[in-house]
Amino acid sequence: MEVESSRHLPSIRVGPGVITAVLRLLGFIDELPAGATGVLHFGEHGIILLQSRRICWAVARGMRIRLTDILRHQSTPPLPREAVEEIYRTCKENGTPIGEALLASGLVTEVGLRAALFKHNGEAITQLAQSNAMPDGFTVHTKTDYDPKFSFSACEVLAALGSLEDPARAIAAQLELANTLVQESSGAAFARSDTAAGSLVIAVDRQCDFPVQDLVEICNWVAGLFDVARTFDPSACAARATWGGSIALVTWRVAELGYVGLCSSRAAAARLVSQLGQRAAAGAIAASGGETA
Repeated sequence: MEVESSRHLPSIRVGPGVITAVLRLLGFIDELPAGATGVLHFGEHGIILLQSRRICWAVARGMRIRLTDILRHQSTPPLPREAVEEIYRTCKENGTPIGEALLASGLVTEVGLRAALFKHNGEAITQLAQSNAMPDGFTVHTKTDYDPKFSFSACEVLAALGSLEDPARAIAAQLELANTLVQESSGAAFARSDTAAGSLVIAVDRQCDFPVQDLVEICNWVAGLFDVARTFDPSACAARATWGGSIALVTWRVAELGYVGLCSSRAAAARLVSQLGQRAAAGAIAASGGETA
């Protein structure tokens, strides 16, 4: 499993107000049509390249680090600058996609390239958000040959920034999602934090492509639900609900972290509830020394 965490975004500092600014910027992307492919312009501040509303590439004015440098320093010792830049020059001359050429060269792996792009785009989007830049145009592109493996949903970017507060916790949350979610479901993990006005999204699975404002609203609602539940039953750790009349939610918590499963069908929600129930039963048996009634 590939885990995208703060180790890929070491130069970003997320303080109070930054998550709010990034959430606002990502909201502009969510407002575009579902299949929007092209360039979202932010005046002189930068651009975000999108394919089917997923983030492929972002650039912000004044960025201090280049993708070349990120790729070079993924290896120990660092890759020779000349080798990476020669691939860039060749791609510019013959029109070969840079990602395809880098992978063919053997200098980087697929996981390494995705991590480098994730870091670059995360830094650019954070810088754009902190500049309070507003989109001033969208140029539609008809070419859609960007490899989906190297594009990112707005939810992934939001979670990557949220993970910076506690990287180990975020990795554990990603593993929990990977081990718990069922077919026809996606999900997110969240925590309480002073960094965000409400719940701080710290992990999502790669299938999570929900509008970021709605995702945060759901996490806030779930956090409140658990607060109420604990008043009546301190042991309550899972619940099922419906959101917006069409999305089936299954929520659970592990220690201080909350989780939400977004299920596209009632059957998926039932499978997820069943899986959580089986796990709870197994845990109870283990705690009692393996005895059953």
